[in-house]
Amino acid sequence: MIEHANDSISSELLVYLKGNEAARKLLNELLSGAVVEIIPELDFSSQMGFSYPALESRLGIKGHELVEMLDALTGYGVLRREFFDRLLHCPQCNAVNLRPTIHCPKCGSGNIARGRILEHRVCGYVGLEEDFMKAGRMICPKCNLELHTIDSDYQSRGLMRRCYDCGEIFNTPSVKWQCLKCSSRTSEYMTTEVNIYSYSFNEEKRNWLEFELKPKTALLDFLTQRGYEVTEGAVVEGRSGARHHIDILATRDDGIILHRIAIGVEVDGDRLLLQDMFHFDDKAYDSGIHEKVMIVTPGLAQEAATFAERQRIRLLTATDLDRLLAEVKSPAEPPGAAEPFKYQSPEQLVQYLRSRGYEVIENAKIKGRSGAEHNIAILASRDDGIIKPRIAVDLDTEASPVPLSRLFEFDNKVYDVGIRNKVFVTPGGLSQEAKQFAEHQRIQVIVSRPGP
Repeated sequence: MIEHANDSISSELLVYLKGNEAARKLLNELLSGAVVEIIPELDFSSQMGFSYPALESRLGIKGHELVEMLDALTGYGVLRREFFDRLLHCPQCNAVNLRPTIHCPKCGSGNIARGRILEHRVCGYVGLEEDFMKAGRMICPKCNLELHTIDSDYQSRGLMRRCYDCGEIFNTPSVKWQCLKCSSRTSEYMTTEVNIYSYSFNEEKRNWLEFELKPKTALLDFLTQRGYEVTEGAVVEGRSGARHHIDILATRDDGIILHRIAIGVEVDGDRLLLQDMFHFDDKAYDSGIHEKVMIVTPGLAQEAATFAERQRIRLLTATDLDRLLAEVKSPAEPPGAAEPFKYQSPEQLVQYLRSRGYEVIENAKIKGRSGAEHNIAILASRDDGIIKPRIAVDLDTEASPVPLSRLFEFDNKVYDVGIRNKVFVTPGGLSQEAKQFAEHQRIQVIVSRPGP
């Protein structure tokens, strides 16, 4: 598939999930809709000051362990995080149950009052309005003169605060935080601020996760049970020298033919375009891989589907894959690579292929795409559920080296009938030109006995 910038993050997420049962369970709950949003609740009985009680009961973890898991999943792009609230921690005991207290910025006393501040123009006395009130009249506490008219006898400085201990007049008090657990008082800048968050599922990851957490695991098990060696994130060097990334590479050695399946996975939610399909087909071709499967959700453009059909790329959605894996029976043949095949006779070759789970037809008649009917000495077919590999075998009886024309004739008819796995059996070996052609066309050559 197209190599995405976040491929490494996705790989790291899968490794993380393999080692974290609670994270896997949470994602399954999110995918099923059992958990929709993860909202914290204030909990002053806990050291953190908050908790996620709904998750704690479901997952069996709590506190810092749970928060670390949520933040890790956020880092991997699975969860979205939003600011919910901010708590202050006491620097003495780390408790979060704090209350604010206000103090005089000059002497630090908490004996302060707020009100309208008046200034007597005659003597300059400044104080709270309530200090001037005596028996319903306004009398200056300093000079005992009565105040009658604002802006003439006195003026208002507005709402301010006054310290009863030192007499300071001020607008902004000093704020301190008193811990209700240890009773210590701390300046605000000495406290520790802790943000708490709510979390929600990143819907952009739904298709990918739904595939990774269930169908993919079943697919890997299925291929392994059918004798394939499976590699995720395989890197294959092509004939061009380029290194290609294959999402899933399945390899099965039948002793005669080495089957390789390139499986591309595109389940991020965007429709697959023609250039995406072409890229996948091109790197499979350069890597010499004939069997190609594309798992795509939600779908692909029509021109991409047409191209896939022409290039014999098997298309499967995650739903198709689920249904297919449920319907296909367990393999009849033992898994694992076969012993290297040693040719003895056509009958022995037929028996060997049948022992590897193939249905075999001798002297098969097949009509090609050109309309011509071709004779195939031995046609072997098997249904692997994901793919249906076929092998065309030609038997040559000449003791002399096979010329290029003979091998070209075999390759041409096999191409016309759409068979990619080709085996040519000859007692006389190949001419030099035929050897080069067989190597280029990936024809498996079996020399039944040494040539002269």
